[in-house]
Amino acid sequence: MLNRSELSEPERPISEVRATDRAAFLALAPDEMADSVRRGTPASVTWAERVRLVITLGRPRTCVPGLVAYALGYSYTAGGASWRVVLGALLALSIGFSANLHNTATDVHEDSRNLPGRVFLLAQLGYRELISACRVIGGFMLIGSLALGWHFAVFMALAVAGLHQYSAPPIRSKGRPLLGLWVFSQAVVFPFLFGWTTEPGAMLSTLVRFLTSSVVGTPPAAALTHQSLRYLGMWFFLTLWFMAKGTFKNVPDFDGDRAAGVGTSATVFGSRRTAAIVSATATLIAYLSVSLLVVLDLEHTRVLISLLWLAPVAWNCARLVRADQGVLGNKILKTDMFVSTGFIMTLLLLVAPTKMSLAVCVAGIVLLFGSDVLGLDSRRDAHVPAQPASL
Repeated sequence: MLNRSELSEPERPISEVRATDRAAFLALAPDEMADSVRRGTPASVTWAERVRLVITLGRPRTCVPGLVAYALGYSYTAGGASWRVVLGALLALSIGFSANLHNTATDVHEDSRNLPGRVFLLAQLGYRELISACRVIGGFMLIGSLALGWHFAVFMALAVAGLHQYSAPPIRSKGRPLLGLWVFSQAVVFPFLFGWTTEPGAMLSTLVRFLTSSVVGTPPAAALTHQSLRYLGMWFFLTLWFMAKGTFKNVPDFDGDRAAGVGTSATVFGSRRTAAIVSATATLIAYLSVSLLVVLDLEHTRVLISLLWLAPVAWNCARLVRADQGVLGNKILKTDMFVSTGFIMTLLLLVAPTKMSLAVCVAGIVLLFGSDVLGLDSRRDAHVPAQPASL
């Protein structure tokens, strides 16, 4: 393995060494690693390897909850199977995928401490090449949304702006603890909204008429109002649930984010353990809040079956509180994704027990496990430092 002095030999440009020699690259100090990615040249890779790198950095396994949320949102409409659903599902998947790519581009400084292996993947692909990929995917998302109508296009435009500003200036919401959690939750909330906007019908106008009926006009039919309120209740729940998930995923990055000076929902606390306890509490409360949908008569009592997931959720929360190093925290996050995906799939099948719901769940399972089998994830154990970053 090369030592750092060998990296500066005149006959071997430092950017080239850093983009091709993994051991030498990972031996760099975090700031050197980040700077080399932004100003260095990518490795010489084939188009197939480049596509694989983009997919890996896009982390398709983390996009499955968004796909299921899309199907959940669509289940409240009167729409059936059609090409619109297929396109809408693909666009819903693109939200999380594009957000992950944007985060990779903007979070090099933090990732050089939390996930140096991911930064090496970016060095191989090339920083400019990643930005180009983000633009191409963003263009596809906007153009594709136009085919599904103005409702879909409006929310897609908001989603594209939001996922960009989650990590990028001037807003950079991930560095603002509460705002960051709310924007993070849109990874499932926007797909949920896309489900409705694929076949919008009169759900929105019904809700508006209901809310304004005490002042002007007559209220809509009770059945129509109830359906709109069911949708609104699930929208609130998904927002709360995924905000809690945001607090959870921030804990394993506590040391690296604090070292990089990033203010997250975890680093606002004095210690990693305190952040974990707060996150665990918020997570359990968020899962339990699904019962309010039943109490308010917005969902069938069978939805309470989804609370069987509380057992693995509580177990994983306990692991989060006890964890004290990056690799273990990474394993906990991976378990959390399995649990979160299983929960929202269960919720979908309980709310809308249809063939379409089952097909979406099967597709999500294939995507989740297929990504693991093929190694298409930039947050594997090999990408995490054995010891947390120093402050």
